[in-house]
Amino acid sequence: MGGIGFTEMVLLAVIALIVIGPDKLPKIARAAGQLSRQARNAWQGLQTQLQAELDAEHNREIMNAMNSPIDVDEKKTDAIAAAGADTAAGSSNSAKATSETPAKAASETPAKAASETNEPSSPANS
Repeated sequence: MGGIGFTEMVLLAVIALIVIGPDKLPKIARAAGQLSRQARNAWQGLQTQLQAELDAEHNREIMNAMNSPIDVDEKKTDAIAAAGADTAAGSSNSAKATSETPAKAASETPAKAASETNEPSSPANS
């Protein structure tokens, strides 16, 4: 599939021998071999150079990733500290709400419930 088999090679050699002749065939075969070798070496050199560049870029990315977690960790630490401060502020507000006297909280509860349900409060509750 896609390759040249032995019979195709023999057929090409016979056609080349008939068309070119036995005198020039060795010189042309040698030149074709040299061109093939040069093309193969150029392709391998290109592959090697490309792979070296990709490896160098990959190594730079790894080195940058190893150096940057310090910055990322500091940002995470700052975000966690800010979230902790928000949580602490929220818990201090709830502490203020629970520090009210039970009688005051009980007197406000029916009015709050009435205002939340959009029902008029009864005069007895006010």
